Amino acid sequence: MNRADSRDRMRGFTFFEMMAVLVILMIVGGIGYQAIQMTSMASAATVFQTDLDQRAHRAVTRIVRELQDARLESLMPEPSAPFGASTLSYVCAEVPDDEQIVWGEYRRLELVPSDTDPLDGIDNDRDGLTDEHVLRLVHDVGLITERATVIVRNVAARLEGEAANALDDNGNGLVDEAGLSISVQEGVLYVRLSLQGRDPQGRVATRTAETPVWPRN
Repeated sequence: MNRADSRDRMRGFTFFEMMAVLVILMIVGGIGYQAIQMTSMASAATVFQTDLDQRAHRAVTRIVRELQDARLESLMPEPSAPFGASTLSYVCAEVPDDEQIVWGEYRRLELVPSDTDPLDGIDNDRDGLTDEHVLRLVHDVGLITERATVIVRNVAARLEGEAANALDDNGNGLVDEAGLSISVQEGVLYVRLSLQGRDPQGRVATRTAETPVWPRN
């Protein structure tokens, strides 16, 4: 074997080695890209769920501010177990006049179907959710000054873990409760709220906030 043949063979081996290295680098790069993409999507999903959780807690906090000043005897309908209520009318205490409490006009917390997604079992607004609701607060119920404000949107049709089957699926003592559920037990109101949304991966995420409220007697 002369020197030229030896150099040609060395160059041949080097070429194939280079190709092998390139293939390995491409495989490793592809795996790394997929790992980064999966990590990014998981992070985005976590951020989305955290935001949904915060929205649920802010809405419940707003409800608590309403009901802690409500007169217990004014609640209509009475949100007793096992059904509770998703719409509740009540009167709240206004600025006290010396030692006497002044009660205001009726207000109402109400869960209503979304304007863009009526209750028909179809995702009419194509947001990935079916039959979502809107929680509203109505002031001066029945008066010419009646007005409504939206507290939160994307309320689930049913509370998390619950199904419309006449059973207490989530073990909270209520049956078939809606995405907003208010119930009373021994003078204490229990507020439960479930919000839904589609995360960046297209999966339905549900977050629930709940708290007891001690209204005025």
